[in-house]
Amino acid sequence: MRSHDVAELAGVSVRTLRHYHQIGILPEPFRQANGYRSYDLATIARLLRIRQLTELGVPLDRVEVLLETTPDEGILDEIDSRLTAAIERLQGQRRQIARLRETGERADLPEGLAEILSLGPPSGTVGVLAELDQDTLLLVARVLGPDTLNRQALDDLAGVLQSMTDDADLGAAGAEFDQLPVDATSADIGRAAQRLATALAPIVVRLQDSPAGRAISRTSARRWPDPSQDSRLNPAQARAMTQLTELLDRDEPG
Repeated sequence: MRSHDVAELAGVSVRTLRHYHQIGILPEPFRQANGYRSYDLATIARLLRIRQLTELGVPLDRVEVLLETTPDEGILDEIDSRLTAAIERLQGQRRQIARLRETGERADLPEGLAEILSLGPPSGTVGVLAELDQDTLLLVARVLGPDTLNRQALDDLAGVLQSMTDDADLGAAGAEFDQLPVDATSADIGRAAQRLATALAPIVVRLQDSPAGRAISRTSARRWPDPSQDSRLNPAQARAMTQLTELLDRDEPG
């Protein structure tokens, strides 16, 4: 039998079949004069036994041992632990699906984050700055993880973002940043950065005092992309973002 027929019989792909050959758990079959592989009954039977073990949850690095012997308690415990973790993950996914059905939230956001993002950007801010804020929150949620970004941290973060949403000065400053043209003067760029820094300063302080903010401060800066390098910013906005970051890094932005 040839590779395609054997793979179909065993319920695996030809790529998987070749992978088994590459890692050595399935011997390479005899090649005919025309170059095609020809599988004998022994090789096919071994493939079916490998398939049975992998369906049971046995990792590939343990398969060869179990092809020759009865599994001991340690291996069975390991497999059982893997299956338990997989079941818990699937149950968690089902809970998220049920929540999405109930709330109508977006499916591409972590639990809790969609609720926060529904608060919306600061008043009057609908452009690239709002997009950067939302994408940053998504990255924060990924880096911190659900254990750190728990219910209390999410509630605190929601409070910070609600204050941003209700802040008319921040909305106006954000709108000015979004409207910076490509050929904006250095004075216009500096003014937009300063106005935004002044509006953001008290919010940054509040965020730094929150559980999420403290966790963020403990995270390596190498994990965070430079916002001034984002492709959505025009050159003037990129310069303003660099100045904004420098201003916020000072003790007194104003």
